[in-house]
Amino acid sequence: MRSFFKVVTLSFLCLISMRFFAKADSTGADPGYSGAPGDSTCISCHGKGLNSGTGSVKLSFANGTTYIPGQSQLVTVTIADSTAKRWGFEASPRVGSAASSTGAGTMSPSDSFTRIVGKQGTLQWISHTLAGTRNGTANGVSFSFNWTAPATDVGAVDFYVAANAANGNNQDDSGDKIYSTKATLTAAVVNSNLPTIAAGGIVNAASGAQTIESGSWVTIYGTNLAPKTVATGRGWNASEIVNNQLPTSLDGTSVTINGKPAAISWISSGQLNVQAPDDSATGPVAVVVTTASGTSAPATVNLMPLSPGLFTLASKYPAAILPDGSYAISPGVLDASVRARVATAGDVVQLFGTGFGATSPAVTSGVVFGGAAETANNVTATIGGVPAQVEFAGITGAGLYQINVTVPAGVPSGDQRLVLTVGGVASQTDLYLTIQ
Repeated sequence: MRSFFKVVTLSFLCLISMRFFAKADSTGADPGYSGAPGDSTCISCHGKGLNSGTGSVKLSFANGTTYIPGQSQLVTVTIADSTAKRWGFEASPRVGSAASSTGAGTMSPSDSFTRIVGKQGTLQWISHTLAGTRNGTANGVSFSFNWTAPATDVGAVDFYVAANAANGNNQDDSGDKIYSTKATLTAAVVNSNLPTIAAGGIVNAASGAQTIESGSWVTIYGTNLAPKTVATGRGWNASEIVNNQLPTSLDGTSVTINGKPAAISWISSGQLNVQAPDDSATGPVAVVVTTASGTSAPATVNLMPLSPGLFTLASKYPAAILPDGSYAISPGVLDASVRARVATAGDVVQLFGTGFGATSPAVTSGVVFGGAAETANNVTATIGGVPAQVEFAGITGAGLYQINVTVPAGVPSGDQRLVLTVGGVASQTDLYLTIQ
């Protein structure tokens, strides 16, 4: 019989005999049994021949046979053998041109069935745990783990794996079947001109909140969102509005939200303004940008029944117009040529926003609208914490809401917080009206 030390050293990968599990703590294989150049396999102490059984071990990758530098994907090891009842493996990714000495990327467990068992320089090995051996499971099992590709294109990456399809008799004998294989990944050809949506880059166009509403105006931030010829941006023009239908494509740029085309009012390389299409769905939905260069990876945003937000003029001040046509803001905050004065008690201030919900009658998204349709839900307002009378709240343009609010008496002078609420959902809480 082998010494205890030798059995432990050679057999962690190879599903060491159960008589040693209590002592060896079943942490999977020792590093160096993946079948990679310079490594051994379980054949060191199990089975009678490599790949001599009727089963197999296979590697599969969530992104197919390519990798994108720096990106992660799920790797799955599948072991199959009709005679086996217990399972183990070890895998190691290597740079193909220097497989015996240079690892490729990093791995991490995705569940309790795997663990990292060793690192040496850039080399890394992942193997099974005791739970992962799944004693008594017939025919086959799968192990999955995460792999993050190298930060740069290192050429071909070879993934090596060795597996033990054991007979479950707790002995190191020829009844176990040892399999090994490798899979090669190549760096994906990345189109540097593809549109890319920034992380967290889909927001309510008025409030900046990361929730949107059916029919509301939405801003999308990213890179390569429009042709380089319009890098500084442009809006739609009258000729692009046909039969009262707002354009869903400008210069080849289009957007879908939950698979439905969105009207587009503004494009630039770093920003798009679109109107969310009518949709009864709620929760996370996919947003995709398409240009002549290709299609972006989907990005996710929460589509909600209500996402109220007020458009702003400058910093913390909303776009607010007084009955005499002046902007409700201290003179000098805007350009000197702009008529402006502060609001006083009794003034009816016109505010503008998006995302205040359904209206009666309903207004279709993506269509020119020039009437007035009141919100189906009651809109309330406070200025400086004092309730303010809402005279009107409804859609007056495509996706654009107008809310007329009377400034109440008793509000102190100075910048006072303005908050609108509809259906229990508040607009942004960092906006202020200047009161005299």
